[in-house]
Amino acid sequence: MRSLHATFPTLARLAGGWLRMALPDHCALCHQRAARQVCPDCAHAFDANRPDAPSRCRQCAVALPPLATLSDGAPLSGAEGATICRTSLPLVCGQCLRRRPAFDATLVLADYVAPLDTLMIRLKYHGALPFAREFGERLGDALATCGDDTALLVPVPLAPSRLASRGFNQAWELARVASRRAQLPASAHMLHRERTTAAQRGLSRDARRRNLRGAFVASDGVRGRRVVLVDDVMTTGATCDAAAAALKRAGATHVLAAVALRTPPTS
Repeated sequence: MRSLHATFPTLARLAGGWLRMALPDHCALCHQRAARQVCPDCAHAFDANRPDAPSRCRQCAVALPPLATLSDGAPLSGAEGATICRTSLPLVCGQCLRRRPAFDATLVLADYVAPLDTLMIRLKYHGALPFAREFGERLGDALATCGDDTALLVPVPLAPSRLASRGFNQAWELARVASRRAQLPASAHMLHRERTTAAQRGLSRDARRRNLRGAFVASDGVRGRRVVLVDDVMTTGATCDAAAAALKRAGATHVLAAVALRTPPTS
């Protein structure tokens, strides 16, 4: 009986922590009172709210150097690079010029840096699923500005063993929230992993590409469809590249990679 009484306070603390995330009254970053996970002040970390948002590669959304200029020497406006839907100039980075990925363009909310990276780590590795709503709603808002009301949202799938150990696929959690927000259809059954791959962390760009070769297979249900491929973080783009290639082989006509956060260039 004593151990039972000791258990209730522990359960109450766990339940209270989850409820504070699910029904937030404080910002998860600055801890000030707020109606959602990220308050308006901290939301300036997202590109869409930054007057100094970096220009981004239209293909892979990597942040471009701040001194990038047009061919006539005129400076570029960083604010237009907030999302692919508001990027008026077809800027493409050197890596994508050397080897164009299978996806046609990329939409991203911000770079994978502090303070937003901490929220993604808590979502991905600690099961803080309410943060999927924060990122997913913002992805949905960005997709809604694109004006494509026929696109199908498809999450990057996890290998069955990884899904079993984690208990959820963070890409699907993002996709289904974004789907409701943008009023677009979504399906977790259009793209599958054929095999379990080694962890991508620590691998070079070429090693990541080799590791993912033949890892994905897409359903015929994407034939003739425009697809929004949803994932949590893009590092080199190898995962989205392999997944988009599978979607294109199955007949998808266009693939937009929509990722919450983008790892910035190392140099």
